[in-house]
Amino acid sequence: MKWSEISVEDLILLFSDLIAQLWLIHPFREENTRTAMRFAGLFANAKGFSLNSKLLRDHANYVRNSLVLYCVDEAPEKEHFLQIMTHAINDF
Repeated sequence: MKWSEISVEDLILLFSDLIAQLWLIHPFREENTRTAMRFAGLFANAKGFSLNSKLLRDHANYVRNSLVLYCVDEAPEKEHFLQIMTHAINDF
């Protein structure tokens, strides 16, 4: 799959889900959210699209809380994480 050929809306959905699933498995012993967001920036750069990492850093508590809501099995609330990721991708 070429990320450059995906519509912006689909890119945001796919990328957000990928990062949320990475965060959920908690692969990093310390600073999991910060490290997952750093990975997100590196991944985005490698795939040819920009991610405003400063926005994510400046709103770290919101990012973490929105990831928690995104990953709730019973009733996920994805809109919060999708909103900040939309801004991080579109506003760069």
